[in-house]
This record gives sequence, C-alpha cells and structure tokens, in this order.
Amino acid sequence: MTPGIDRRQVLHGAAAVAAGTAAVGVLPAGTAHADGERSGDADLVIHNGKVLVLDEHLREAEAVAIRDGRILAVGRARDMRRHTGRRTRLLDAGGGTVLPGINDSHLHLGSHGLSVPPFNVDVDTRTIEELVAAIRAAAGAASTPDSWIRGRGWQELVLPRAPVAADIDPVSGGHPVILNDFSGHATSVNTAVLRKAGITRDTVPPPGGVIDRDANGEPTGVLRETAQGLVRNVVPPFTRDERSTAIDAAIARLHSRGVTSLTEPGIDLDTLALYAEKARAGGLPMRITALLGSGTGPRTLRDVLDRYRPSRDVDPRVLRVAGVKIFADGIPRFRTAWMNKPYLDGSNGRLTIDGATAGEQLANLHEMIGLASRAGLQVGTHSCGDATTDAVVARYVRSTRHRADLRHYVIHCNFPSARTLRTMARHDIGANLNAEILYLQGRVLETIIGRELTEYQWPYRSAIGSGVHVTSGSDAPVVEPHWLRGVMTAALREGADGSVAGQAERITVPQGLATYTREAAWQDHAERWKGTLEPGMAADVCVLGGDVLRVDPHDLADLPVTTTLLGGRVVYERPAAGAAPAAFAGAGKHGRDCSDGGRCCCELSKEISGT
Repeated sequence: MTPGIDRRQVLHGAAAVAAGTAAVGVLPAGTAHADGERSGDADLVIHNGKVLVLDEHLREAEAVAIRDGRILAVGRARDMRRHTGRRTRLLDAGGGTVLPGINDSHLHLGSHGLSVPPFNVDVDTRTIEELVAAIRAAAGAASTPDSWIRGRGWQELVLPRAPVAADIDPVSGGHPVILNDFSGHATSVNTAVLRKAGITRDTVPPPGGVIDRDANGEPTGVLRETAQGLVRNVVPPFTRDERSTAIDAAIARLHSRGVTSLTEPGIDLDTLALYAEKARAGGLPMRITALLGSGTGPRTLRDVLDRYRPSRDVDPRVLRVAGVKIFADGIPRFRTAWMNKPYLDGSNGRLTIDGATAGEQLANLHEMIGLASRAGLQVGTHSCGDATTDAVVARYVRSTRHRADLRHYVIHCNFPSARTLRTMARHDIGANLNAEILYLQGRVLETIIGRELTEYQWPYRSAIGSGVHVTSGSDAPVVEPHWLRGVMTAALREGADGSVAGQAERITVPQGLATYTREAAWQDHAERWKGTLEPGMAADVCVLGGDVLRVDPHDLADLPVTTTLLGGRVVYERPAAGAAPAAFAGAGKHGRDCSDGGRCCCELSKEISGT
C-alpha cells in the first residue's frame, strides 16, 4: 500500500473510480497519456474530488491518475477506468479539492526551523514586562552560566517601544542575550553582547544600518538593518545536528500545509552543503530552489561566486541553485525602504548596499546585478521601496538585452509604479509579493506611508493586469507559512484586524492559487515539469478538505490539508478525527501556530543561526 495512505481511503477496483458523477466544465476525455506513452495502469488514482489542473485555462476535472511519480492522466472519473488495474491504489479525496503541490516562492527553510523553541525563546509579547519575564525564565533554565539566550518575534508596533539593554540586563543573569524582531530587520541585545561586539558610543554603523542611541548618545542595544551585522560575528552558530533537526521539522510542517516546493533566498554555502548531503541520502523530501546570499556589495558577491561549486551528483528537481539574492534596502515599517517620495516623517530611507554615498551604493547595486547576470544566474532582489524597485528594474532590463530568459524578479515589490510594472512585463521580470504579510499588517503602516500607498501596497491586480508574472511567498519565518491565508488576503485585501487595504487590488481565488503553483514554477524555470496537474508533470499534489472555489473566501484559511504527495508518494496525511496532529516545536501564541499572524521581511538565515 502507498506509504501514508489511510486504509479507509484506499479502495481497489475500477468501480470506485467510475462512481463519480459528471461535472460541468470538467476536463474532457483524451488527456490520458503523459509524453505520448501508451495507456497503462496507474500506481495511484485520486478520485471523488474537484481537480483543479491550474493550467492557463484553469480547467477542472474529476480524477487524476499517477504513474512513476508523474501525472499519467487527468479527466472524468469514468475515464480513469482504463488506467485502473489490480495493483492501482485509489485515494478518495472525500469531495475536496485536488491541487498541484504548493510552491512557496520565498521561504527561509533553515531559519524557519530554527526560529522556534528549543532554538529560540518566543518573545512575541504584548508588553515589555512579558518579554522580560520570558528572558528571566530562560536565564533560570539555562544549562550553563555563560550560555547564550536567543529569542525571536518582538514587534515594535505591538510593544510600546523596542526592548533595550536596560530592560534585559537585570534579568539576564550574566548571559549574553540576543533578541531578533519578527521581521529580521532589527535586533535587541543586552550590555554583555554590546561589550563582546565592541559597540560603543563611537561606533559608526555600516551603510544602511542604524544604531539606536539614548539621549546621551549611548547605544541602547537596538540595532537595525545592516548594523545587526556588528553582533552576528560574536554569536555562536547552531551546530550542524541542530540545523539538520530544525530543517527536518520545518519540512514536516510544510508537508502538513500542502507545500512540496519552495524557493530559499539568500542561502549560505554551509546550509547548501547540508541540503546537498540530505538530498544524496534521500533525506530531503522537498523541492528546493536556492538563491545564494550575495553579501553587501560586489566584493562579497565575487567571493561567494568564487567559492560556490555546483553539486553534480544531486537531482536538480530536488535541489537546484538558480542564482543569487541581493538585499538592496530595508522595510517600510522602519522607514528603511528607499522611497521616491518621503515617508510622512520626511525621511526617504536608503539602500543597504556598500558605499559611502547614495551614488556609490547605486553603482554597487548595479554592479552586483551585472556580475550575476553575466554568470548566467537569476537574480532576486529584496526591494521594498519604489525608488529601489525602479533602480533594480532598470539594471535588470540592461541584463536581459544580453542574456535571454534570466527571469530576474523583484522580491516584495511593495509599491511598483504602473510604468515600472509595464517595463517588468515587457522584459519578463517577475514580482514576488507577500499577501501573507499583508494579512498581518492590514492598514497598520498608514501612519508611516500614508493612505494612498496603504491602499496600493503589494498591488496584485495591477501587476497581473500589466502582464507581470506574479508569485506569492510567505517569507517564513517572518510569518507562519499559510498559503490559504495568502489566497484569502489577495482576494479580500483584509488584514487580521479586519481592516481593508486596497479593494482595487483584489484578485480572484484562481488567480491567487496560480501565484502559489503555476507562476511559482515559472519563477523556478520549471514550468515544463511542475506547477500544474497536466499529464507528464510531477505528481506533486495537495488535497484540501473542501471546495476552494465555492467556499466563502473568508473561510479559505480554515480549509484543512488532508493529503500531500511529492512525486506520487504520500508525505503527509491528516490524522483521523480525535488523533493528535504532528507537532511543530514552538507552535503557540502570537503567530507561532498555523492560525495566527507572525513577523515581517528577509535575510534571516544568518540572523537566526548566528552564522
């Protein structure tokens, strides 16, 4: 029996498949063969559900047949009889929806696994007092007197202010303490860490970085953007075994969400080597497209490219390095994203690229894009501000004139102008948007960016209407990966607090689903073999317990994933009613579990792991 399939779901014989009733608009007969193969028995047939092929025509079907890890046929239930033999296993979808496996196109897998207990203390609290209590408890439970206490999740717009060293010092018991905010763009440390890192009132932050200071000019312990790098070198990294365990736990969690593919942006070479080791041993049950981290300028990018060696003995459909990620600016929440028009406080933000002046930073950004492009590598650039996006897209365009089909894309792409979107469409430049973070934010940034940009942020409808390839990513561990919530938010534009931000940018549910499947495959240069349920495609499948097209969009996030298949093999099955679901370390309050919001933005691997 296929591993993981409950016996109650598996029926033998063609009669069960043929029992499905005819449906309006289903895929017609004649789609039974993959790659011109002759008709034959399937290993598995999924039936009794609504199959969304999610091709460009958004066709529907009643059943899908799988053989040798690929889609053999899709169509009406009665048409599956020709592929159903004595050894064919049948999976009853229970009247739910059958989708291509979900492809989270922006997810920090290693960091997601390490972001929760026992690796990090949960400091996503409502008050400073609660945060201090969590640190006091961690210090009391520490195994050795000098061990580090790491925490993650504090939110400056939830707390009355950022936690500072003066809060942490009295309860840290001599332990060095580092607390990363929910976004990966700010870090709070105690005095012990400031001393280890040599940070004083005279320390000058790196380009794009901010050291918060008190009224006397002394560092408070809060470091923002590139200034976080001042303490990273003194934080001991997690062990290889810890990182491996965290990766396995995160993959299991993603399987329970129906995720079978992801893009990990900004990966370091050590983590890549760990993934490759797992892949060779058959222990990496996830399709990973990786973007190498590029550092902060041309020099660091050259060093990465010089040290990188492609893995020749790893299946590229399991693990593939597609290119590099460039981290170009900050985030609107901290007013560190580079904007053409100023924030409401009069500031504009700036680039986070090396350079003594804005001109040098821009030149270095363009040089980095050029270096990667000339190497034939795809570039994904973290770009939240519209000024940054304009600069990135302008350099992308120059790159595409000489190297076709690089498929560079803009990560986050919060506020692209209509003109920039048209340019992106003409030159096959993608936009990687974040509806799951929009759910967390709602209209909370209105006091920072104003009403007009609050209505426009992450403009799904404008981008799709302009012809841009739009993908969606969770940016986990910024938020708990929950793609159904992302589809819901893209369709409704409603935040967790019930506020509506940008009705004009609403898209349909099928369009939202495509951003997590077909379009994500395009971003990966993989649209010929994954992302839809067409014959010949990889049999990566997500089965939902409900009709995703008929349910009220407000209820999308409540639909359960019942089964996940990777390459035709069941990797997750929802426990039977009353059984305890598989646990994910740290699931709990304030965005840690699968039903609440979380945190916000990129470059997380180094920040969490201390590497």
